[in-house]
Amino acid sequence: MAKAKDKDLGARRELQLAAPGVEKHDEGPGIVESLLGKRVMRLGLVRRWLALPAERRDVLATTLFAALIFIPWLGAVGLWDPWEVHYGEVARTMVAKRDYLFPYWENAYFFSKPALTMWLQAFGLWMTGALNGNAALGVYTEWGMRLPFAALSILAVGLITLAVGRVFNRRAGLIAGFATATSPLYFLLARQAVTDTPFVTLMASGLACFMIAEFDPKTRGELNPNGTARSQTATFWWCLAYAFFGLATLAKGLLGFALPGLIMLVYLVVTWDWRVLRRSRAVHGVVLLALIAVPWYLTLVLFDGKDDESKTFFYRFFVHDHFKRLGAGVHTTTPGGTFAYFIEQLGFAMFPWVALMPGAMVVIGKLRPRDPDTKSRGALFVTVWAAASFFTFAMSATKFHHYCFPVVPPLAILAALYADKLWREGLEGNAIPVLLGIAFFAAVAQNLWLNPKHLINLFVYNYERPYPSVEVNPKQVFSVIFIGGGLWLALAYVWRTKKMLAGTFAVVAACFAMYVSWVHWKDLSFHWSQRDIFWAYYEQRGSPEEPIGAYYMNWRGETFYSSNHIRQIKDAGKFQEFLAHKGPLWLVVEQSRFNGMKNILEARGRTAEIADRSCNKFYLVSVN
Repeated sequence: MAKAKDKDLGARRELQLAAPGVEKHDEGPGIVESLLGKRVMRLGLVRRWLALPAERRDVLATTLFAALIFIPWLGAVGLWDPWEVHYGEVARTMVAKRDYLFPYWENAYFFSKPALTMWLQAFGLWMTGALNGNAALGVYTEWGMRLPFAALSILAVGLITLAVGRVFNRRAGLIAGFATATSPLYFLLARQAVTDTPFVTLMASGLACFMIAEFDPKTRGELNPNGTARSQTATFWWCLAYAFFGLATLAKGLLGFALPGLIMLVYLVVTWDWRVLRRSRAVHGVVLLALIAVPWYLTLVLFDGKDDESKTFFYRFFVHDHFKRLGAGVHTTTPGGTFAYFIEQLGFAMFPWVALMPGAMVVIGKLRPRDPDTKSRGALFVTVWAAASFFTFAMSATKFHHYCFPVVPPLAILAALYADKLWREGLEGNAIPVLLGIAFFAAVAQNLWLNPKHLINLFVYNYERPYPSVEVNPKQVFSVIFIGGGLWLALAYVWRTKKMLAGTFAVVAACFAMYVSWVHWKDLSFHWSQRDIFWAYYEQRGSPEEPIGAYYMNWRGETFYSSNHIRQIKDAGKFQEFLAHKGPLWLVVEQSRFNGMKNILEARGRTAEIADRSCNKFYLVSVN
């Protein structure tokens, strides 16, 4: 009897060892100790750190690193046109009117987006006391508005680390969290107060909870030391997943629950494991999701208010901004794109982790849909997560570069699974994926060096807006990171040293993320934000009686940073009415329109002088 048990246990261990990303027990030093060395690991501070529980250490490490990437200089620059300031003005109006239920923009209700993004921004405005009674906003406005979005991004990194660590192993979990935090589209949108950030981070957090509930053996009760099923633990993770999906629904609309639902449905069809439905606490989940998401939507559907185009909430939100956006195309600046559209963008969005994508395909290629091992099932689920997200947005008639954002977290996890496999197996049996990866690295790096605007286009609206190539030139730093990193990666392969390969890759990913977040994004913000233009206006005007107008503009920042006090000039009659004001006047104008506007002013006996030219898109003009 004992021999039969030992034989069965050995068979199960062999099956587990065949699964992707699974390790026996690390013999010898782990990846961190190998890279840092034993001397560093003996330092007092490091030893106190190592005294913490291992799982807590892993989650703390990746979340603290993510905070290091996302938070510095987060509020040191203005909100970007047009999305941050558009939602920001709705949030400012919520606080000013003390109406957090019915979103309002300028002079009408705003029904295009759900409320969660504006609630987060309004919370930041309230916490920082940004609305001081004047048109000028407080100096900590941007800090307060962006911090909740960075916090959600950090939370998702921590939960991804936890889920991958529990389902596969700690090393894979650490790499997954690190890869997610250093993927350009992820860390750039972590710094943006827009709807896509809470949508993707909350959905990723929910799917990470799903992985723990479904694939972590201890949570499911399969390997519980005392022999009892840990149903309460499983129920907690299932309910937490549903709660995140409910919040994601308040962040982006129907996709908040429809996309996770599609991912789970495809997974069930592929594995044919319909018993998941019995384990999923579906009744608890549907009730919890509905309690979170339905009240606000139901209130707005029953509301008879109209937006600036006389559309009700139901038509504007569900018909126009959901079904027409998916089927016909709405506001898209890149119409008619094929599924290949997002392949290019994912190359930039995942740099330098794009180098691990050939290896990730190797991991995917070895998966068996009906394999009962939970680690194989976990890897298959992550694959379905990436594929379903990709094809959902690839089939949409409306395409923006950032629509590939939901694909980034699962690709980061797949990259981590291959990195873990590569560390365990070494370079000898992985020549083709490693060489292809280096080639992918070189190709994407060359494109980013030739046109750094690819990074900014990942999350802006108008891709034709001029890039400040004279004022901001990252090519020297890019050259050091790309050429130096690429050469060291190639040498690591030639010398067949996995330690050098892993260390170089980690340094390249960290340095690129830090430079782009701390320096490049900050330098570019002056040219995509109107904050400094309005700071100059408030500083230079003689009194609040000197009005400011926006000359044929629709970039939203002029409304937010004037607290909706700006005069909108969109026809000759409005311009004539504005010029009738006695005394000094101020105008914000696009540089391309300045000369034409100046000629009109001179014909009416007025002179125009550029008072601020710090932005490469707009001028602040004083009119005498």
